[in-house]
Amino acid sequence: MVWRIHLFRIHRPFLPFLLSVVAVLSGCSYGGFYAHQAHWRQTFTYLPSVSALNKLSPEDSLVLSGEIMKRQKRQEPLLLVAVSNQYRQNEKVAVVQLQTDTSYMAFLPTGDYELFVFADLDRNRDFERNERVGLARVTISPDRAKGGIVAAGPPITVDFEHPGTVDFRLSETVRPAGYVYASLDDEFFDPKYGVAGVYNPSELISRTQGFLFGLEDYNEEKTTVLFVHGISGTPRDWKYLVEGLDRSRFQPFFFYYPSGLPLDKLGGLLAQIIETMDKTTANGRHKTVLVAHSMGGLVAISAINKLSAEGLAASLKMFCSFSTPYAGDESIRKWIDNAPVVVPSWRDIAAPNEFLRDLTDTPLPKRLPFYLFFSYHDTSKFKLGESSDGSVSLRSQLTPTLQAAAAKVLGFNETHVGILNSEAARGSFLRLLDTVSPPRRPAEHGQ
Repeated sequence: MVWRIHLFRIHRPFLPFLLSVVAVLSGCSYGGFYAHQAHWRQTFTYLPSVSALNKLSPEDSLVLSGEIMKRQKRQEPLLLVAVSNQYRQNEKVAVVQLQTDTSYMAFLPTGDYELFVFADLDRNRDFERNERVGLARVTISPDRAKGGIVAAGPPITVDFEHPGTVDFRLSETVRPAGYVYASLDDEFFDPKYGVAGVYNPSELISRTQGFLFGLEDYNEEKTTVLFVHGISGTPRDWKYLVEGLDRSRFQPFFFYYPSGLPLDKLGGLLAQIIETMDKTTANGRHKTVLVAHSMGGLVAISAINKLSAEGLAASLKMFCSFSTPYAGDESIRKWIDNAPVVVPSWRDIAAPNEFLRDLTDTPLPKRLPFYLFFSYHDTSKFKLGESSDGSVSLRSQLTPTLQAAAAKVLGFNETHVGILNSEAARGSFLRLLDTVSPPRRPAEHGQ
């Protein structure tokens, strides 16, 4: 998606026209976003609920994460239901089928919750109100959230042999759950969900019910290549680069996130994912390469800065960014200062701002090799303003502090999106990967 928007000062008589212009230029439904916000604002005013609050202000919600402790070794699918009594009795705010039977995750506004875990005990492919196998209570508040977004939840003990019943209605169908997908062509990664992640983050989170996905089961003997897409993107954006990987040495994983949320919060979430992968590796030899495109590079650097403040994960061996707007875009600032509603991540892209200043002023760790890929092909017939790749200016991609921090700067005559499908860029990227995990040499004859 082309996120750079060149507009002018807004005058109210031209607002309807402006909304249609934004929709066309951005490739997304800003008008739909405007209507969505108006709907939930009105809903919350006349019929307040925590669910409406989660739709209206997702940037204020937090990711609740905790452990599942099973008393018996059983494999029934598990469902987490987070219930609030703040505005009405037994309001189901989040309903999440768990990806694993060892942990849970939910995206929730601050407040008090009861956390119920259900199991499909009768194997009829439905979770029902008399199949409660776990219960815990939690208070979620920003001061308890690591990285500004991840709140530690209590461990929930699951007892399959002594189920209970709840007072509220429940009838949820069991669906396939997990973090592994056979192909990036799967409908799960359709670009329309990337658009939803900009304008309705809670919708994307409700669908994915997780943030980390792969094309194979995690193998700590392989080097993980962790890809971070840009605004309105999905993991499918990385298909061409992934097809070039030697899968005997490298395993692709993807940070699949709603790109409308504040970038600093997303950086905190990515940092926790990297930290968790680092700590759960048994042999201590696991390697991770972080790769980001466009706005995803800002999320990645935010995560690196947070990790560095506490001691960079030992497994993190390289960072590569593609066409990242490190200096943001001043043209967006001229628009959002007058826009009726604004996607939170747009504020982080609009230069100048404190987030971008902190990001570029904080030195990258010297032990982490950084490679800056940039693109400079603008297909526009009428080229006005700065040189760019059709979306991001060269000035923004080539911020001096980041150039200085890079082990190497690599430029390609490609568009902003085209660089991800460039044979030359992929070749350079794969050669860099070989420095982290060199190709295995064939065994000598007779051995």
